[in-house]
Amino acid sequence: MLQQVDQNVNHIREAALVEELSQAVGNRILILIEPYPFFLVGELVEVRGDTIFVLVELSNIPEFDNINVRVHIDDIQVYFVETPDNPIPEIRL
Repeated sequence: MLQQVDQNVNHIREAALVEELSQAVGNRILILIEPYPFFLVGELVEVRGDTIFVLVELSNIPEFDNINVRVHIDDIQVYFVETPDNPIPEIRL
């Protein structure tokens, strides 16, 4: 019974996250992913299933700058979607 409840919670969490990120397509996003401290800042281009696609503007690995990357939502530790009232702060590396 407990395992069934855990699976339902995970499905609900995943569906809510996919819905929220789908509504943010076209906005800038900051993502911290495993392995920490890996991060990306860029435009959220697409959500397909449980994977997001980001056009990277800035990351802590310069080779990822200015390319499209895909991130599985289970790898996202923290994310922040930019809005007009809450921009992503300037990041200096």
